[in-house]
Amino acid sequence: MSKYRIASKTFGMGLTCNNESGFILGITVLFMAVLMILGSSAVVMTRAGIKVSDNYKNSEMAFFAAQGGTEHAREVLREMNAISTDPSSFSDELVALSGSNGLLDGYVSGTDDVPIISASLDDSSYTVYLTNDVVDGFLNSVDSNNTVALTSVATGPNGSAAVIRTTISTFGLFPLPATITLLGNSASFTGGNSNAKELHGDDQCGSDPPKPVVAVSHALDLGPLQTSINGSKPATYHTLDEWGFDVNAITHPNLISTSIPTSTFIYIKYNYGIDLLDHHDLNNLVASLQKVATTIAPGGSSAATVNVGSPGEPKVVVVTGDFNLNGDGAGILAVTGQLTFNGNVNYDGLILVIGAGFMQRNGAGNGTLSGGIVVANTAGPDGLPGNPDDALGPPTFDTSGGGNGNVNYCSTIINNMVGSLPLRVVAFRHLI
Repeated sequence: MSKYRIASKTFGMGLTCNNESGFILGITVLFMAVLMILGSSAVVMTRAGIKVSDNYKNSEMAFFAAQGGTEHAREVLREMNAISTDPSSFSDELVALSGSNGLLDGYVSGTDDVPIISASLDDSSYTVYLTNDVVDGFLNSVDSNNTVALTSVATGPNGSAAVIRTTISTFGLFPLPATITLLGNSASFTGGNSNAKELHGDDQCGSDPPKPVVAVSHALDLGPLQTSINGSKPATYHTLDEWGFDVNAITHPNLISTSIPTSTFIYIKYNYGIDLLDHHDLNNLVASLQKVATTIAPGGSSAATVNVGSPGEPKVVVVTGDFNLNGDGAGILAVTGQLTFNGNVNYDGLILVIGAGFMQRNGAGNGTLSGGIVVANTAGPDGLPGNPDDALGPPTFDTSGGGNGNVNYCSTIINNMVGSLPLRVVAFRHLI
């Protein structure tokens, strides 16, 4: 009996050991199979990730090529517009690129529109078409708002593609209401007592319609303005009447100085996107100039240390504070503090004194400012633009120094200076 039990026990132990070995082998095989599946999945996922990464990289290359095409076309269009018969709009360019059928087709299959530019960049290429903007209608060849659209079609590696549409406009300069425009209530104007000076609202270097010499934004300031002009040698202020005859502030005070009509503010806001009675818009104009400025100078600097350009090489200069214009220059000058100049300064271009809104001439001399001037006090009670208390306040223009101190409206100079600025981006849309 004991032998049987021993044998049985021995047999039972052997059976148990054999079963455990098989179980472990099965688990091992199963574990290896799982590892193989996981490894295969990892390989598949890695390959898929690499493919997705490659596709993304290719798409990005196509997208950046499309962006590069837009920037290329933007500069080409600026150059075309600058030498066109009508730089004030893009109608000439829209017609010229409309193709043999004389119609703007835009970016569609079979279009015969002439691309404004086509080029290749390594593994990418782009073609850019010009159409009108959504306001005028994409296929309309008449530009009424200085705004058009560039559609850049690009291809990248392995058949990747991108299409972007960028709405662009001329730089947001508005037509000047007068040779000297004063924006803000309680405007102060001092014209000087020299018989030698001349201030002209009639265009001295172009064919624009004659303008007033001085315009104010608030009607209540017109009376004090005309009184000041009448006491500062009124015969030295000139413009043309409706028949083209020279007139002055003695014979035609309302042609020499005026308050800006509401209709003008509405027209400029609608067509040029700037509210001349809004300090935010005026400050944004200066900020936009900063982005394209040749030089950004600190307050307290002067033309002795800052290159303010020349007629042959105009500069865009933005001064963040007070500035002394004690030398000749040309281009666009924006000053957020007080602008002081003397009588010997000759400057061709646009002068914007927006911020502290104070422009003053000191001393005698025989200088001439040719172009146009805008003075706006947007600094608010603390006198410092860019703070929360900013508001439109009283602007000041004081040219009480002796000498001739000429100030002339000159449309060709202004158009040339503004035409040298990059076209600005209004809107951007990624189509593909």
